[in-house]
Amino acid sequence: MIAAIFVLLAIIAFVGAHSPAEEVILDHLKQYQRYTKDTLCTSNKCCTVSDTDSCSLAGMTKDESILVLPGGETRCIFSTSTPFAFQVIPGSSDKLLFYFQGGGACWDEASTKLGLCTSDVSPQKLVGVFDRTRTDNKYRDYTIVQVSYCSGDVHGGDIVQPYNDKAGQPVTQKGVANAQSAVDWVKSQVSQGLLAKSFSELVVMGCSAGSIGAQIWARQVLSQLSWQTAAVVPDSYAGIFPDGTMGPLIAGFGFCNTELAYDDIKAQCDAKTLTLQDIDRATMNAVKSVPFSFIQSKTDIVQQSFYVSVGLSMGVNASITPAQFYADVNDVFGTYNQQHGNFLAYLVDGDQHCFTPSSTVYYAATGAGPNGATNKVHGAQTTDQMLYQWTNTFPLAEAAAQTTQCDGAVQAAASNVKYAGQLAGDTTYCSSSVVPKTFTEHY
Repeated sequence: MIAAIFVLLAIIAFVGAHSPAEEVILDHLKQYQRYTKDTLCTSNKCCTVSDTDSCSLAGMTKDESILVLPGGETRCIFSTSTPFAFQVIPGSSDKLLFYFQGGGACWDEASTKLGLCTSDVSPQKLVGVFDRTRTDNKYRDYTIVQVSYCSGDVHGGDIVQPYNDKAGQPVTQKGVANAQSAVDWVKSQVSQGLLAKSFSELVVMGCSAGSIGAQIWARQVLSQLSWQTAAVVPDSYAGIFPDGTMGPLIAGFGFCNTELAYDDIKAQCDAKTLTLQDIDRATMNAVKSVPFSFIQSKTDIVQQSFYVSVGLSMGVNASITPAQFYADVNDVFGTYNQQHGNFLAYLVDGDQHCFTPSSTVYYAATGAGPNGATNKVHGAQTTDQMLYQWTNTFPLAEAAAQTTQCDGAVQAAASNVKYAGQLAGDTTYCSSSVVPKTFTEHY
């Protein structure tokens, strides 16, 4: 059976056809503008780190995007890809938004050949939380450092794969080196006095694959930088995968041999049983004063599509419905909620994937995202706060409080199914394991 699946995937790759799940993923990836080695720095402002140029903030213009090419071990996935670069948007010296970009994932030879991840640097447009002109964007005056995504390893890889790119060179995934280069650059700006020794506000955020990046890197960023208030905001990845697939996926990226595999998760990683949820629980426990504030659509179509694609590639059950997906999200978030006081969530009706890197963040509410299944008025305020208002509260000041947001009737777990709403395929309810929840900040 497994062999037959791999043969099918190989045939699909050869003829250029794609499954419905792959089509959803590829459509999602169309938003990332494609550059080449020749066009990246002719179309964008760049600075290359060298012995004579550290690409200091002192030489950058406030509110203007610039790409920093750090060199060293950093690289994108293919030998033909652009060089790796992280993106800097200078702003306040004591407020930092450290953002992980999304862009799919390439976890094996088939997914890589199908192009299910971005393979070149694609700078973020100044929209969403990156917008420098909107007065309703709290982060408009922050210094923003975005870890660009071109490694295909959800920012957690350090491996040379046993298969080649189109140029006949080994596929190489260096997401850990890429992200660390951005952290090191921030630390160098601090040492030069160009950024504050202790940030008054530090936010670690990311969307899609970058949401996973924010989750697996939060502990490192929070420990390597000094801060007074902080928050982690993972946008659109709860980590719902077929049973038994996460451990091999994580290990397959070389994650277990990196500094991200802390002692409290290393044994699980080596045994190929580590999950994203294990990483999150360990991190939330390590930094109990920092809220982990998840943004999640109840029936995120891209996350469901990766569930199917991963399942097919690994020869396990790849079937999932929107109701089952949402039930699984509630299982994950319910466990977080019960075990960690610093867990919060903003749940949006509908299947939208990613909010923070686009103007969508300003129009979404719990009861109706842009693709809201409930067909409520676009941007209708169905709870106390719209998404941007909720996100704008992070990081929280001392003694400030925030709540989990969800629109719908609260339902307890049923005896024969995970949640009563699942009986009718309903996804508009809220789970009693997730709401109500209030977190009050005490640093």
